[in-house]
Amino acid sequence: MILCPLFAALLSGGTAMADSAPAGRTLVVALDGSGAYREIQAAIDDAKPGDTIFIKAGHYREDVVVHSKDRLRLIGESRDQVTISGLKRVGAFRIGKWPYGANEIEVRDLTVSENGGLAVGIFNGTHILLSNIRTRGLLYVQQAKAVRVEKSLLGGSETTGVSFVDAQGELIGSEVRDNDYGVTIAGKSDVRVEGNVIANNLYYAVVVQAGAKGTVLRNRLVKNGGTIAVQGGAQVEQADNTVPSAP
Repeated sequence: MILCPLFAALLSGGTAMADSAPAGRTLVVALDGSGAYREIQAAIDDAKPGDTIFIKAGHYREDVVVHSKDRLRLIGESRDQVTISGLKRVGAFRIGKWPYGANEIEVRDLTVSENGGLAVGIFNGTHILLSNIRTRGLLYVQQAKAVRVEKSLLGGSETTGVSFVDAQGELIGSEVRDNDYGVTIAGKSDVRVEGNVIANNLYYAVVVQAGAKGTVLRNRLVKNGGTIAVQGGAQVEQADNTVPSAP
């Protein structure tokens, strides 16, 4: 609704959107009223393709859902200063809502705390980028394509840190720690897991279930209950993963 040139300039770095797309507006969310919106969801509802939502520091206690949206960026002031925690729904932050998807969505520089065990759910979307986020609870990806999770800290789940089900995507350069399981790949998923630190998970670091395809490369697997589990019928390429010796 309101264009803020200062924040637009600050946020002019990398984007998941096509270079040829026209520049959109920057919608500012602030709990103290210094932006156009006090709630993230209100800004999402008003956003148009190509817009950026800049979220100022604060703890946002609301259910956030992005669906039926294209080419939208949500950028926090910093991962340590912006936290989203849900209110009523399972899952504090959802992208896609069956049967409605979301396309070319970028989320970065914020923390999401679980509600009902689920922190972030991605459903029925394409070209989704999560960068430099922190989750406290499960990150769940189902029936979504071209999902990339990078440079993030994912943990604190009583089930799995990151779960892909019938999804296509990649988990790159992140930390997955302090869960029951680190990463699970299930259904007809095709997922690349590369260059991560997967640590302190109670059971396996990575599980590739029957029927799924996983590429597991150059990860550091530290103090997990097990390393990589390949269940019957799974297709797995694995190489250059390291397991440090106990001192």
